[in-house]
Amino acid sequence: MTVSGISYVAIWAKDLTENRHLFANVLALPIAYEDENIVVFQTEGAQLVLQRAVGADAHLDGTVQFGMTARDLDALSDALRLSGYHIELDREELSMSQRVTVVRLPTGQLVEFVGE
Repeated sequence: MTVSGISYVAIWAKDLTENRHLFANVLALPIAYEDENIVVFQTEGAQLVLQRAVGADAHLDGTVQFGMTARDLDALSDALRLSGYHIELDREELSMSQRVTVVRLPTGQLVEFVGE
């Protein structure tokens, strides 16, 4: 049921321009992927993800979210539910080999656990 590390940190903002400028131009982090709503920077550790807070996600403006890699997503998801944590997504399929469980912490932040 353990996690093996932080896979990404996401910063939500209605306007990505200033955040992108800092990380791409000032800090010179390499961009792994980019479109109009997301910029993914690859670091030696976790990815840094800038996400646009628009539409259904507009309420996330100014929040930080992070993701962790889970070795046994089923056991972790069950333990979180049994412990009374609010599950936003429960083992939703991301791809043929990855699923995700998203938990909202009591303080409001989202934590995403990704596993098989």
